Amino acid sequence: MAYSSATTSTTRTGDSCCRALEFELKKNGPYMLAGLGVSGGLLLLANRNIPAIGIPILSSAADRVAYALRWTGLEGISMVTAVWCVIGVRAKYGIEPTSSEENRHLQISQRILRDTTESFLTFTAAKLALASVLEADNLRIIPALSGLFILGRYTFDAAINHPAHAFGFTVSTVATFTAYGLFLYKIFSKGIHSNLLPFSLR
Repeated sequence: MAYSSATTSTTRTGDSCCRALEFELKKNGPYMLAGLGVSGGLLLLANRNIPAIGIPILSSAADRVAYALRWTGLEGISMVTAVWCVIGVRAKYGIEPTSSEENRHLQISQRILRDTTESFLTFTAAKLALASVLEADNLRIIPALSGLFILGRYTFDAAINHPAHAFGFTVSTVATFTAYGLFLYKIFSKGIHSNLLPFSLR
């Protein structure tokens, strides 16, 4: 009897999870698909047009990492914006807001800052790792990924309380996972040591 009750409870929990997942997909699915489409289109567009901008050919891994670090300044704008958002809310409502509405604004701004920090650090690590193993003539992917990341972060923050935030989340996630995916591919396609040992400091 107890076994039957437990089975029924598990089944109900599973059904509830399936319904919740189906509801989330219906609500966020179109925005996620739009994010995937825009990300793919922008990466293809960048791959065709960025070489015309004159990306430098850097044979040294250290130079490529330094080049990727320069683009971190662009991504860092999202961090500056998130910090100023928190400062602005605290300046308006005080360090410790007294009303529930004021607290809600502070919690939202702090959540934006936390999410932005986590995304920024994760993407930066992926981008720098990728730059260290890229071929010299493929460096154009770095500004493309940086642009994609900053687009994703700002569209996510702008729609933080709307299902449309799934669009921004998808775009920035594509940038991060593309960087990690390419890094792992470069590492394992030719063997770990063949990619790591030639890391020149000059």
